[in-house]
Amino acid sequence: MRNVFIATSREVGKKCIEWAKDNMPINFCLIEGMEKADIIISVLYDKIIALDILSGKSCFNFHPGVLPEYRGAGAFSWVLINEEKKVGATLHLMDRGIDTGDIIEVREFLIAKNDTAHTLFLKGQKLIFKMFKDWFHDLLNEDYVAVSQNLKDGNTYLRRDLQKAKNLTKYIKAFHFPGKESAYYFNSSGEKKYIKLKG
Repeated sequence: MRNVFIATSREVGKKCIEWAKDNMPINFCLIEGMEKADIIISVLYDKIIALDILSGKSCFNFHPGVLPEYRGAGAFSWVLINEEKKVGATLHLMDRGIDTGDIIEVREFLIAKNDTAHTLFLKGQKLIFKMFKDWFHDLLNEDYVAVSQNLKDGNTYLRRDLQKAKNLTKYIKAFHFPGKESAYYFNSSGEKKYIKLKG
């Protein structure tokens, strides 16, 4: 009997756990403790799993972003900041790095004109749930091919990078000049809204 643990901190992960309970193959058992697992599947888990726990186990991660381009946190925000046309999710093996393990599959979808980080996150959760169901039995039975990432490609985005990006003060100041157009954004109706420097 091989013990399976699904690590998650999001609703989609709880949905995966419920689905797995009803679809567990013979000779596998879903457990609640990570330490006693033979197989760990991470579904939007918000903590880094210690190397001593990963050691000797088969460990997989469903990452909300396309690898190797978007390792780390906040991919659904960064793709909008970077004006990408597509986003997606990646299934990969877990190793000692942050989202650096060998890639099993990447699935992408187009970013719509009115998408926000939130709408992309919701679409990403649906995609990850579909990928989880498609891959669950194959992962347990080690029926997959994984390809190494080129670690020189892409970026690793940390939560603190996203915090810095939220501060728009320098942009508002950079475009404050009497008689010239100030910084702006487009609202959901497509109207241009100006941001004025006050105080």
